[in-house]
Amino acid sequence: MTFRWSKMPVSILAIMGTSLVCSLLSLVPAAAASSGHEASTTIPLRYAQNEPTPTSSTTLPTGPGTSYYLSLGDSVGMWDGTRSFPYLLANRYSHSSVPGLRLIDMSCSGETTESMIQGSTCASGGSQYDNAISFVNAHRGHIALVTISIGGNDVVPCMSRPGAATCFVNGLSKMKSNISMIVAGLRHATGPHVPIVGMNVYDPLLGDWLAPGTGRSLAVAAVAGVGLLSKSMGQAYHAEASPMADVQGAYHSMDLTHFVSSRWGRVPISVASACTLLDIVCQQGALIGYGDDPNYAGAVVIAEVFEKTIGRLAPPRSDG
Repeated sequence: MTFRWSKMPVSILAIMGTSLVCSLLSLVPAAAASSGHEASTTIPLRYAQNEPTPTSSTTLPTGPGTSYYLSLGDSVGMWDGTRSFPYLLANRYSHSSVPGLRLIDMSCSGETTESMIQGSTCASGGSQYDNAISFVNAHRGHIALVTISIGGNDVVPCMSRPGAATCFVNGLSKMKSNISMIVAGLRHATGPHVPIVGMNVYDPLLGDWLAPGTGRSLAVAAVAGVGLLSKSMGQAYHAEASPMADVQGAYHSMDLTHFVSSRWGRVPISVASACTLLDIVCQQGALIGYGDDPNYAGAVVIAEVFEKTIGRLAPPRSDG
């Protein structure tokens, strides 16, 4: 995600976290990678083979036993290259239940649900969604899995606009509608048996809790807004009968009450998790620096949450 709010005006973030929330709570590389184990601070992982991201006109093999995993969305799925969560997830399944599973990663940095449909930040032809549908249609009976990480960028423009609260409410509604359209279109293309699994969002601003005064106040205020964002995503996926990986829960993003020991002292578990699992620079007494996407440890956690949500992945069925 390019989910950077911490540089926005105090008044805007305050609206997000306080008056807005109060009014809403009643709403609902060509084949990269080694065949050996990669070093990890968490668990050893091998990377699955990855084919070049196709355009809508590209057709990859469809022979017997050929299986594809299609990853769609924003930078969460591609920011760290082969150390991003789709590569780790593809690896796990290719070494367990779907041998030779090939990852097709169409994710685009900065993508929103709207730009995913039209006006993409990187997709050939301007639509990641259209490219995904074209790929599925060309490889029907060979799609084993589709994952989606999208929506975290949808409300970011609201933070710099007058009427931020209204913009946020409208943005949530549009995001839900777009996710429903995307999932429904993918379901029509894949057939009924292919898992299509989304994810909710973590809170990249929690590192600002380490800053005294305004920084901490804004970090606390933003938690409820991020929670509403995830809740809306969950409603959209549920409406299309698609499961959603609870990344927010795995990152403990809503938990400001349980404190743990960390290199930054005694801090809420949500803060420790954000500072450990994201590409942010956390310093006691200072606002966070750098980005907002998962680091390798964070990608491992996301892959684990998806795997828990999906369960054992079955090879593709010829009838979709």
